Amino acid sequence: MGRVKDSKDSRKGKHLKWEDRLKIEAYSESRLAAKEIALLLGRSRRSIERELRRGEVEHRQSDWSMKTVYNAEHAQDEHKLCASVKGPQMKIDKNRKMEKYIRKRIKKKDSPAVVAVRLKDKGADWSVCAKTIYNYIDKKEIRGITNDDLWEKTLRSKGKRKKVRVLKSHPRRNSIEKRPAEVEDRGEFGHWEIDLVVGPQTGSKPVLLTLVERKTRQSIIRKLRDKTQDSVISAINAIERKLGATQFRLFFKSITADNGSEFLDVERMERSCLSKKKRLDMYYAHPYSSYERGTNENTNRIIRRFIAKGTDIATISRERVAWIEQWINNYPREIIDFKTSQECFNMEIAA
Repeated sequence: MGRVKDSKDSRKGKHLKWEDRLKIEAYSESRLAAKEIALLLGRSRRSIERELRRGEVEHRQSDWSMKTVYNAEHAQDEHKLCASVKGPQMKIDKNRKMEKYIRKRIKKKDSPAVVAVRLKDKGADWSVCAKTIYNYIDKKEIRGITNDDLWEKTLRSKGKRKKVRVLKSHPRRNSIEKRPAEVEDRGEFGHWEIDLVVGPQTGSKPVLLTLVERKTRQSIIRKLRDKTQDSVISAINAIERKLGATQFRLFFKSITADNGSEFLDVERMERSCLSKKKRLDMYYAHPYSSYERGTNENTNRIIRRFIAKGTDIATISRERVAWIEQWINNYPREIIDFKTSQECFNMEIAA
């Protein structure tokens, strides 16, 4: 037998009453879904879902086990408490298209800060700050989005930075301490950081070589057949051949690497494959100090949005790698005033 709505008049914009909460409690005990309860009360499903969360209490059953149930009295008390300190209505309550847009952009891996910048282009009624979007997510105001969907938030750590462990440097390798000031303060274009993104550590497997320019955050990603010095140097040589010796020296003044064995052949890394002259300067970070190459580490974390740890790089096509590179280079970055790295890179080479 079909059910009939309690009332056919519009309930939009009206608060739930004590009588409504009693009905919700009864319907909930009958194990009706939020969608069915909403239909019976003439309310939106979203309103009922929020109400069910508001009235949740732990109830001890006859077998002494605990069960989460909806309690009308508890929900009414919560409503009165919230009403006593109520502030202005949230923008997202008045603009549900905004909620849909935020959900769509975060599913596309935009951060709340980037979403906030995109919303400004839609007018004052859409303008909210990144902190507000974080608050919406914390309060579960954006259906289908939780903090688990925020890549950066799940990776943040409040741990203290480890003390640098200084090892005796190789006589032919320049320490990062010798790197010029213009490289350190990002005042000059053409200084890069290099690293590898690896898959399962079993056997000789393909890896991704990542190069990131420190000033513009422009990224170059190349798929290598294995994690060896020869593969890394071949990739850099290919970039030099594509640009030409003169332009390569303008784009690549220095590269900062970690102390991985794949980067330790200083002579071949610095020597041009076209003229046999020196093409760039190599610098090496302190051991166990990944924060000294923070730009590269952050870029690798962005890559992990698309290629999870443990993924066999052999299964990732070169077309997919090129698409990820393009996505990163055309993604607005807060660190460069929400410009894209491609825009900043183009300005540098045009100057």
